Amino acid sequence: LAGANLSGADLLNADLSDRNLSETDLSGANLAGANLSGADLKDSILHNANMSGAILCNTNTPWGIDNTGCK
Repeated sequence: LAGANLSGADLLNADLSDRNLSETDLSGANLAGANLSGADLKDSILHNANMSGAILCNTNTPWGIDNTGCK
Protein backbone atom coordinates (compact mmCIF):
# COMPACT_ATOMS: atom_id res chain seq x y z
CA LEU A 1 0.00 0.00 0.00
CA ALA A 2 3.03 2.27 -0.09
CA GLY A 3 2.20 5.49 -1.89
CA ALA A 4 -1.52 4.68 -2.18
CA ASN A 5 -4.22 7.35 -2.08
CA LEU A 6 -6.49 6.33 0.81
CA SER A 7 -7.69 9.84 1.60
CA GLY A 8 -11.13 9.76 3.16
CA ALA A 9 -11.13 5.94 3.35
CA ASP A 10 -13.15 4.20 6.07
CA LEU A 11 -10.60 1.95 7.75
CA LEU A 12 -12.49 1.62 11.04
CA ASN A 13 -10.96 -1.22 13.10
CA ALA A 14 -8.84 -2.32 10.12
CA ASP A 15 -5.88 -4.63 10.72
CA LEU A 16 -2.99 -2.82 9.06
CA SER A 17 -0.32 -4.29 11.32
CA ASP A 18 3.14 -4.69 9.80
CA ARG A 19 2.02 -3.05 6.53
CA ASN A 20 4.11 -0.67 4.44
CA LEU A 21 2.05 2.50 4.29
CA SER A 22 4.98 4.84 3.68
CA GLU A 23 4.15 7.89 1.57
CA THR A 24 0.44 6.97 1.67
CA ASP A 25 -2.19 9.72 1.64
CA LEU A 26 -4.44 8.98 4.62
CA SER A 27 -5.76 12.53 4.97
CA GLY A 28 -9.28 12.52 6.36
CA ALA A 29 -9.26 8.72 6.67
CA ASN A 30 -11.11 7.01 9.51
CA LEU A 31 -8.46 4.93 11.30
CA ALA A 32 -10.38 4.75 14.59
CA GLY A 33 -9.58 1.50 16.37
CA ALA A 34 -7.25 0.38 13.59
CA ASN A 35 -4.32 -1.89 14.45
CA LEU A 36 -1.23 -0.17 13.05
CA SER A 37 1.27 -2.15 15.15
CA GLY A 38 4.60 -2.37 13.36
CA ALA A 39 3.27 -0.47 10.33
CA ASP A 40 5.47 1.94 8.40
CA LEU A 41 3.72 5.31 8.07
CA LYS A 42 6.91 7.25 7.38
CA ASP A 43 6.25 10.27 5.15
CA SER A 44 2.49 9.49 5.10
CA ILE A 45 -0.09 12.27 5.08
CA LEU A 46 -2.31 12.00 8.15
CA HIS A 47 -3.92 15.46 8.08
CA ASN A 48 -7.41 15.29 9.65
CA ALA A 49 -7.22 11.48 9.96
CA ASN A 50 -9.28 10.07 12.84
CA MET A 51 -6.86 7.91 14.80
CA SER A 52 -8.82 7.69 18.06
CA GLY A 53 -8.23 4.34 19.72
CA ALA A 54 -5.76 3.24 17.04
CA ILE A 55 -3.03 0.85 18.18
CA LEU A 56 0.36 2.33 17.31
CA CYS A 57 2.71 -0.17 18.91
CA ASN A 58 6.21 0.10 17.40
CA THR A 59 4.72 2.09 14.53
CA ASN A 60 7.02 4.22 12.37
CA THR A 61 5.11 7.49 12.03
CA PRO A 62 6.00 10.88 10.52
CA TRP A 63 6.77 12.01 14.10
CA GLY A 64 8.97 8.97 14.92
CA ILE A 65 8.37 5.59 16.53
CA ASP A 66 5.05 5.62 18.37
CA ASN A 67 4.19 3.06 21.05
CA THR A 68 0.65 4.25 21.85
CA GLY A 69 -1.50 1.25 22.68
CA CYS A 70 1.26 -1.29 23.37
CA LYS A 71 0.24 -3.93 25.87
